[in-house]
Amino acid sequence: MSARSIRRSRIVGSTVAAIVALAAALGGAAPAGAEPPPPVAKYVALGDSYAAGQGAGVPLDQCLRSTAAYPVLLDAEPRTNLLRFAACTGATIDDVLSSQLSQVNRGTTLVTVTVGANDLGAGAAYAVCVPDPASLQCTAAIQAVFEILQSGVIAEDLTALILAIGERAPNAHIVVTDYPIPFADGLGTVTDTVNLATLALNEQIAEAVQAAAALGADVELASVQLAFLGHGVGSLDPWLGDDPSDPVSFLHPTPAGQQVYLAAILAALAD
Repeated sequence: MSARSIRRSRIVGSTVAAIVALAAALGGAAPAGAEPPPPVAKYVALGDSYAAGQGAGVPLDQCLRSTAAYPVLLDAEPRTNLLRFAACTGATIDDVLSSQLSQVNRGTTLVTVTVGANDLGAGAAYAVCVPDPASLQCTAAIQAVFEILQSGVIAEDLTALILAIGERAPNAHIVVTDYPIPFADGLGTVTDTVNLATLALNEQIAEAVQAAAALGADVELASVQLAFLGHGVGSLDPWLGDDPSDPVSFLHPTPAGQQVYLAAILAALAD
């Protein structure tokens, strides 16, 4: 082969190699105008036993946080990283404000909150009333529940909590959940009263979300109320613990119930 042929062969080979490399680079590049994937959410979960997952899975600690809690399920989603699982059984709005709020900061980008039921005390009223619905203790407990509802203090306190979260975590999107109506209809006066109280509680939670949003908070409601209809205690397929002899799981979401919470939150985030 002549020197000229050798040079021509090298030039052709180099050109082909360059074309192949360019094609590979173009093939692997993102299309023009394509949006980058959303960042991984830096997630903190706040709230009470419903957020902790009490009774739904293996308890992890004294707060009765469990392996089946919706924050753990949300953490398993591809673009969510649960940094702090602060929810704890028995927590009130004030407890979240004083003991859990410190877990969020400027780096937090997603916060979920389930709280308010312990402030209302409907569960405690149920426990008092079941043995003797006609007792003075039951009457007093029910009266106390409705006085709290009429005062509007839960909506006010929850609004303040949402604003406080937004102040500590200005880059966070806040998702507040409500509660399932706990009992099937028509089981009795006591259970119907607890259902009415829970319905009113959910209305105050929605009011708090609206009020905080109007004041500039990046917050939305993920309601589970409709999804749980037909699956309360006393139904054929309860998604709440229905064994009164087991106080850990009774009236708390089962694994299926925690999945409902997950679905509601994911739907809210997708909007």
